[in-house]
Amino acid sequence: MKKTIAILVCICSLMLFSCEDLIGAGGMDMLDYIYIDGETGRSVVISYLERQPGGTSYKDNAIVTEAVTLPYFKAVSTASSGGKIPDRFLQVQTLNDTTTRAFISTNALHILDGTCGVTTIFYPENAVGDYSHCKEISTDSVLDYLKSVNYHGYMEFSEGETVKKVHLKK
Repeated sequence: MKKTIAILVCICSLMLFSCEDLIGAGGMDMLDYIYIDGETGRSVVISYLERQPGGTSYKDNAIVTEAVTLPYFKAVSTASSGGKIPDRFLQVQTLNDTTTRAFISTNALHILDGTCGVTTIFYPENAVGDYSHCKEISTDSVLDYLKSVNYHGYMEFSEGETVKKVHLKK
């Protein structure tokens, strides 16, 4: 009986503190964060995978393409089910601009000091108590850090590049 209670407590704790919530019939709702920076006010065209409203399966994910104004930050939800993990990606199209930098990540990505996640840096209202220092971290510092560690979900444009795409690892 004690083992059963301990197992249930562990499972419930994992579900409560997970960055991913259960949806539908055995599916997972995965939350990703997209940030794009560059010349303020400049527009770029982006594409990414997102779960459609009311969707509960990986089949309900669709590629969204939109023009956005920099800087741009968005939380994006995708669905997986039946063990099928979607190919979560970010593609940015710009007009030969070398100032554009971007990333896609989950909140599991801890930045700089190992304690600040995306939600404590980009949503300062979440940076309280032991995390209050996270709201002081600049987006430039985040981007410089991701570049320095060769983060797979980070991109920056060089002279002559107009389209780049990065994937979150499965």
